Amino acid sequence: MVADSKAFFEAVENRRSYYSLTKESPLSNDQLKELVEKAVKFAPTSFNGQQSRAVLVTGKKHEEVWDAVLKAYIGTLGGDKQQEAFWTDKINTQYKAGYGTVLFFEDQDVINAFSGKMPFLSQHFPIWSENSAGILQYIVWTALEAEGYGASLQHFGGFVPQVQTELTNLLDISAQWKSTAILPFGKPAGPPGQPGKPAKEFEPLEKRTKFFFD
Repeated sequence: MVADSKAFFEAVENRRSYYSLTKESPLSNDQLKELVEKAVKFAPTSFNGQQSRAVLVTGKKHEEVWDAVLKAYIGTLGGDKQQEAFWTDKINTQYKAGYGTVLFFEDQDVINAFSGKMPFLSQHFPIWSENSAGILQYIVWTALEAEGYGASLQHFGGFVPQVQTELTNLLDISAQWKSTAILPFGKPAGPPGQPGKPAKEFEPLEKRTKFFFD
């Protein structure tokens, strides 16, 4: 490994999904705020649109976020009590149990404005927006790991419109902020991965990479 990138790739390698979290926090809230601000400021966006948004919540507001997610999601289960019990336990013990949450959004007003200015690229701006969203999420997730946190990336707001509505109202944000991911985090209480699931395996790199050195 090239020496100058060794620490970076150690953080990349150690970033995993943690579902067993505690309400302990290695950093102060001010330090967490600085971490999120730096990630948002320097995460790249197409045409420097800077449409990516992040909301950091801890304490009572963190718990309110997951109560809102649970309420909205249960409303989609058609009264299935077994599923309601499953998701209530999962959300309360794996996500709400953490110290805080970072919620990610993409501002559709910005994206639509670029589409209007460059209609010949309009179909691409939503795709590039998702690229930017993923980069920001990865920066925050990996930075939190490097500071001693565990986290997992959830997408309730993306596939449950009711969750998007609940979050818009709870966080008092623009309805044009499209939810892209929700990252609950806290100090890990156990190893990464879903409890009871086998260890993570990797596909051979020969199937996933190709190199030319002419």
